[in-house]
Amino acid sequence: MSKQSKDAQANKIKGKGNLSRDAWLDAAAGAIAEGGFGNVRILVLAQKLGVTRGSFYWHFQDHAEFIGAFLTRWRDRRIHELQYWRPAETDDARTALMNMVNFLLSEPARNLRRLRVELAVRDYARRDDYAAEMVDEVDRARLAQAKDFIARIEPDDEAARDMALLLYVSTVGSQVVLTGPVGDDETIERVERLITRVMAGRG
Repeated sequence: MSKQSKDAQANKIKGKGNLSRDAWLDAAAGAIAEGGFGNVRILVLAQKLGVTRGSFYWHFQDHAEFIGAFLTRWRDRRIHELQYWRPAETDDARTALMNMVNFLLSEPARNLRRLRVELAVRDYARRDDYAAEMVDEVDRARLAQAKDFIARIEPDDEAARDMALLLYVSTVGSQVVLTGPVGDDETIERVERLITRVMAGRG
């Protein structure tokens, strides 16, 4: 075994019990929220976390695997949360639509770190194939669920798909704006009401 291999193995053993895989991925999320994917540096993260790089190499082979794992977890969590994005059977169509807009727009806008991570992932997807694949899967899942909701107020299948797309691009675009200085609670609620009124045919 080469000296380099022995050192790598020693680092793995040394860092084994320090941090979990998710702790490293959480740290990556913080770095991405602060400065995008270019801000994810293993040594810097290790210093912030108070561990050696051996802890990192216990869980990940290299930086590329780390980024891939982060993107996979981001996809899995965004799709998993859709189970909470279902209206109650007693909700009328307008209430269900309002709740859907709240889920897509208001909650992310008030969680600035999460919103910045999503915007960074979308930006990274413009130049990384795997990131683009993860974003596409999330978008398809969200659009499918939005379409199912809108079908409650629009029986025409093609029209429901069009409205779901309009709703989704409107909320994603609004998220970009709301990361700026106008992203206060009053503006978020106003945009939420406007989108709901337009989608309900009362614009």
